Amino acid sequence: MNRAKIQNYIDQREEQRADLYHFVARDHTHFMLNGHQYELVKEYRDGFNGTALAKRYSNILSKYDYIVGDWGYDQLRLKGFYAHDNPLFKAEQGVDTIEDYLFEDCNFGCAYFIIHNDDVWTPRRRRHRRFSPVIKERRKKLRQPDVRYRHHQRAKRVKTGRHQQKFVIHQRKQGVKQ
Repeated sequence: MNRAKIQNYIDQREEQRADLYHFVARDHTHFMLNGHQYELVKEYRDGFNGTALAKRYSNILSKYDYIVGDWGYDQLRLKGFYAHDNPLFKAEQGVDTIEDYLFEDCNFGCAYFIIHNDDVWTPRRRRHRRFSPVIKERRKKLRQPDVRYRHHQRAKRVKTGRHQQKFVIHQRKQGVKQ
């Protein structure tokens, strides 16, 4: 692919995404984005742009309590952070790490903003089925009498490795007691 085809594809995707998310400002610090209420907590160097936020927004960001948007090379990058009372809270994605993220991962002196999600949507946990690609055969249980009543068999312990062992059951010879 050459650059023209890639840019054409990017433009097509932006046109498709333009109708997905709608930005409605209520006042300078409060706005609605696709039906969710947000509050602008901090803005540095006029970094907040509602239409650019609507273009880059994704539904996965609705589970975060705080979203940081930073500008680098004329592109908006969004990252989510959890509050301490969120059930999905992890220390590396907590609110306390926003400042570290801005100093370490963002361009020096870049414009950024921090918004608070007033309507956090936490995803439901799915029940994971254990899927095994190996086909397991169902074995019939052998109809053997209880161990106490097996007088014609004896068990012998056999070591197969350093810490491994197995039991081998042999038929007893008739007339020999052990």
